[in-house]
Amino acid sequence: MSKLFKPYEGKRPYLFISYPHKQSDQVIDTIRILHDQGYRLWYDEGIPAGSDWPANIAQHMRDCEAVICFISEHFLKSQNCFSEIRAAVHLKKPILILYLEDIEPDERWKPLLQNRPVIPVLDSAQDRAKAILAASFVRRRFRHTWAERIPWQKLTLTVSLLMFLTASTAFWGLVTGRFSFLQTTSAPEQVREDLQEAPPAIVDMGAAQQFFSVKFPDAQQEKAIRNSLGKQEEDILSEELSQVTQLHFCGNMVLKTTNGVEFDADKSWRVNGARVLEGSVEDLQLIGKLSYLEGLSLVYQPVSDVSALHDLVLLKELNLAGTKVTSLEALAELPSLEVLNLQHTQITDLRPLENLPRLKTVAVSRDMLPLTWSGDARFEVVLTK
Repeated sequence: MSKLFKPYEGKRPYLFISYPHKQSDQVIDTIRILHDQGYRLWYDEGIPAGSDWPANIAQHMRDCEAVICFISEHFLKSQNCFSEIRAAVHLKKPILILYLEDIEPDERWKPLLQNRPVIPVLDSAQDRAKAILAASFVRRRFRHTWAERIPWQKLTLTVSLLMFLTASTAFWGLVTGRFSFLQTTSAPEQVREDLQEAPPAIVDMGAAQQFFSVKFPDAQQEKAIRNSLGKQEEDILSEELSQVTQLHFCGNMVLKTTNGVEFDADKSWRVNGARVLEGSVEDLQLIGKLSYLEGLSLVYQPVSDVSALHDLVLLKELNLAGTKVTSLEALAELPSLEVLNLQHTQITDLRPLENLPRLKTVAVSRDMLPLTWSGDARFEVVLTK
């Protein structure tokens, strides 16, 4: 078997690796490359002997940020693998599928694996690792920070040795009477003044930030997210944003041709069950943090920069009709995007979309012609009025 490495154990974002043990060599060779590049990975070689195996797996699945599964015939026949992916789907974890063999999942697996980013069969570990990184699924937040790269055990040993030497030297100085500077020179009053003037310590709240109240950039986004969560008055915590899957805004409610829009009983607009709000939305930083967002409409909004959306790996439908967006470069990293509406924008180049694996339809309007894109692009360009 390939040389193993120590799985990540900690509270920072990491990737859970689900794989068939009978093909450990292929998997370890691949994820070893990611590990050597500084990514945090956990796989079940990290379970201590004698521990509760299922409970340990479940705990790491709950704590992980995303899942990479290596699909093969052995994988599809493994009850452990089935349980892991079913848990990942239940917990709404992003899942990347990498095929080790050319095989078709059966009916039991299809509901769990459908609509996921997929990497087809590749021959070498290097190619598989490159494909994982190129899929825009493995984000920078999964990489070790500079502080994590420090060999703390060796550093602790070195510091302990230095402290021992310093203490020994000080003791010898006291014995021989050579250290006159050990006498106190500062009055207690001066010490109190120094403490009062000292700046407050900066405390890193880390994971505790998820329990802080969300600050909304505008009233429209606050209203939309409150409607989605069904909370009209209480504070909304950061951790609750993971429940938001649909957000839709329209700056021109007279527009009655938006795909998927329907009226409900109180005559308000809805898309995929989410209410459409009229008003102006420009700051997308908060929306870019809604990691489970699947549908987003920004129809006739004063939006020109959509780079804040590049981490929305689960986003399937995006409507930018009537916006001021001029470039699609920021959307080239949305692996789940299937439908994109660009009517009445200033977009002229569709080539940044050509590597999106799931993109099916791009809607444009006649006033945008001529457009540039490759003739062998996998998506269909639909022309509207």
